Order: sequence, then structure tokens, then C-alpha cells
Amino acid sequence: MRIIFLGIFFICLNTFTGSTFDTITKYSGINNHMWYHYYAIGGTVATLTFLVFLFVQGNIKKNIILKKKEYYFLPIFRGIFFIAVLIIAFYSLKHIPINIFTMLLMTTPFFLLIFAKFILNEKLNIISWLAIIIGFCGVLIVLRPAMSNISIYILLVLFIAISNALNFTLVSKYSHIASTYGFTFYQYFPLTFFSYIFFLYDPIIPTLKEFILFASSGLILMISMWAFNAAYHIAGKYISIISPFFFSQIIWGSLYGIIFFSEKISSISIIGILMIVVSGTVAIYNRNK
Repeated sequence: MRIIFLGIFFICLNTFTGSTFDTITKYSGINNHMWYHYYAIGGTVATLTFLVFLFVQGNIKKNIILKKKEYYFLPIFRGIFFIAVLIIAFYSLKHIPINIFTMLLMTTPFFLLIFAKFILNEKLNIISWLAIIIGFCGVLIVLRPAMSNISIYILLVLFIAISNALNFTLVSKYSHIASTYGFTFYQYFPLTFFSYIFFLYDPIIPTLKEFILFASSGLILMISMWAFNAAYHIAGKYISIISPFFFSQIIWGSLYGIIFFSEKISSISIIGILMIVVSGTVAIYNRNK
């Protein structure tokens, strides 16, 4: 029971901090900050804070130095892949509402089931496949797609959802190769390093307000990533129980959109949201069954 409650707590912490990060990212993009300024400054503060925390705990070597050389490949690969994910998120949030962005991310559990089928060799029955189809129909209801409003950014956010699902699966399957802190460090550091390549060619001296904004965003992203890794690192066979709480991000994303960007949710969209949540929950529990 303790593992289950910890997993639920980490998932909810991930969705709350993730939506908070999305909101700050959208605000920064609207105000014409460049992604490499945003991630370089925020990433530096977050990485240094993270290392200081591990140093105080006396766990730097334990968490950063992996037991075998071959263990470095997956954590670093995830970090390099994560660069593309966050750049896509930065530009997508400039062009689509945050509540739509969040709804698209809610397809993650459905892709998670598909990866479980092909990577973990789990069996999916007809109920799981029907739930997946109904969930995607819910996404279509939320989007109400037409040739006039379909954009490349919607497809790119779906790519983020697929990437998140792949990360869920890999962290759960290969949890033995690194600690939660190790996975988090190697997922975050490549982004900061890559951002500095561009930052050095186009440096800025941020105002105090910008620095606080970037630094807080970096720290929030670090917490979100750690909570994400922690949840699926410890979950084991309880993944199916904690995964439905991923839908709590709909609450945070919708509230942030309403409060900060005056976004509205129609009654039709609410129907689509309910279809996503119900079908996703049924699919995940059915997987466990």
C-alpha cells in the first residue's frame, strides 16, 4: 500500500508541476523569449541545485556514477531525445491553447498500452483496444478538427505524448540500471548543455523578473521530471493502479488556461474529456486484469 500511495503522490506531483511548467513556458514564448535562453538559464539553476542537494545528501557518486558502462546509454539517450521534446513543447505552446495542449498529452496512457504490447510483450484484449479507440475519439471531440484549425503543432504534441509513453515504459523496464536521481540527472543535463551551444552565440543578461521566471521554471521542470521518474521507477506491477492519476493534469491545465490566458472549455469539450478519462482508466485497469 505504501508503494501505491507513493506512486499516486508522485504522479499527481508530476502533473501539477508539469502543468505549471507548461504555463510558464507559454508565457515566456508569448513574450518572445528564445528557447535556449529559457532552458539554459533555468537548466543551470536547476542542475546546480540538484547537484548541491545530492552533495548535501552525500549521494553524488552513488546516483551519478552508474555500475556498468553500458548502463549509461539509455539514460543519456533519453536525455538527448528529451531535447527535441522540450523544444517542440516551447513552440507548440506559443500557437495552441494550454488546455488543448494538455488534452493532447492525455493520449499518453493509450500509447503506454501500445508500448506495453510491443516492448513488454503484454497481451491486450478487445476491451483495451476499444478503450484506446474511444479515447482517441474523445480527443477528436475536444479538438473538433477541421481543415482550418488542424496544424503541425497538434501533431507535434501527439509526438510528445508518444515520447512520454515510451519513457514510462523504459524507466519501468530498466529501473535496475540507475536510481531515480540518476535517470533525472541524465535526462535533464543534455538539454542544458545543448541550450548553451546556442546561448553563447546569442547571450542575454536577463532582468531580475526574467531570471526568477526562468529559474523557477527550471526548478519546477526538474521536480516534475524527478516525480515522473520516481513514480514509474518504484511502481513495478502497480503501474496500472497509479497511471489513471495521470489524468489529473487535465484539472491543472484547464485551471491555468482559464486563470492566466482566459481560455474557455465548451460543453462538447467536457464530453470529450470525460471520454478520455473514462476510457483511459478502463484500459489501464483492464491491462492489470
